[in-house]
Amino acid sequence: MNVIIVGAGIGGLVSALCLDAKGHKVKIYEQAEILSELGAGIQLSPNATKVLNYLGLFKDLEPYIFEPNSFQFLNFSTGKVISERKLGGAIKKDFNSPNYDIHRADLQRVLLNKIKVKNIDIHSNMKVTNVGNNKNSAFIEVDGKEIQADLVIGADGIHSKVSDSLFGKKEIIYTGNVAWRMLIPVEILPENLILPDTTVWLGPNKHFVTYHVNGGKNLNCVCLVEQDGWFNESWSEKGEIEELKKAYKGWNRTIETLLQHADPNTLYKWALHDRLPMKQWSKGRIIVLGDAAHPMLPFLAQGAAMAIEDGAVLANCIDNFDEVEEALKYFEKIRKPRTSYVQSAARRNAKVLHLSGLAAILRNLVMGYIGNKIFKKLYSYDALSIMNKNHNN
Repeated sequence: MNVIIVGAGIGGLVSALCLDAKGHKVKIYEQAEILSELGAGIQLSPNATKVLNYLGLFKDLEPYIFEPNSFQFLNFSTGKVISERKLGGAIKKDFNSPNYDIHRADLQRVLLNKIKVKNIDIHSNMKVTNVGNNKNSAFIEVDGKEIQADLVIGADGIHSKVSDSLFGKKEIIYTGNVAWRMLIPVEILPENLILPDTTVWLGPNKHFVTYHVNGGKNLNCVCLVEQDGWFNESWSEKGEIEELKKAYKGWNRTIETLLQHADPNTLYKWALHDRLPMKQWSKGRIIVLGDAAHPMLPFLAQGAAMAIEDGAVLANCIDNFDEVEEALKYFEKIRKPRTSYVQSAARRNAKVLHLSGLAAILRNLVMGYIGNKIFKKLYSYDALSIMNKNHNN
């Protein structure tokens, strides 16, 4: 088939590679003039790395990834370990695939290079203004011209033009949380300040996440703070370091040291907004996926993984049905329960991670048990075979 993908983010690029692997002809249209990616790090859990391995990307990813030893929750004041999940060899043994940390820009760079190797057409500086269905095809509209395809995929993110054209604008709700992100070169930090782990420091009304990216050269820090009165959702707005220091005043000395070494030029902040799960993802021969279909709050670190899963499952659905519309409906049927669960779990974590007092003590007592259940549900998923399993049943 001739397939058009709107958006050259992670979901769009993975979808293009998965569809190309099935023999389809893919063209990507991206509104940005320069294909670069802002953003923080990404935790590539086993459910995501299974797909990346299938696409033959592990060797290309090697210079950029960091494989942490464990996933730890720590007390914001004492630094005491609340809960720990071994990663490395243990995660490979349990889920047949590794867990990597990587910067979003590095992952997108690797995907774009693979797109070029596969000779997949990618058109930048192309703003899609409308989409629609004809009798036996779909189309996108760019610069007043209609471009036809057998299938159109909207992978154009949380502010999706494809989704808005099909279903209207989605209601957004401010969560009361502001996210901050920054990169700190490891070489300027005191030796052994940060261990080779993915670490989440938990405190009242906020938490602080650290893990290594860029092959271990930089420490990625993501700070989630409950805050009222600021609602800008842009990822490109600079933050003030003194404001962030004030928010984490009185926390463990490790956090204070990190903030002292932070480069204000790498500090960004954005307000977190939530969207309710969509009732419908497709119309005719047009479908949305990734954040365009099921935007995720970052409290479970699964947004990129869900978009990667989407690309693999959609390609398999297309490959197993004669009719495009039937394949898209089946894709919705088997993906919605999964993504709705992750959306609701992330939403719940926004409150659970920020508990205080007795509620926090009780949370800490059960965190290991509950966390392992969630890890198993997330990481055991195999996007490469899930469609076939469901279809055969």
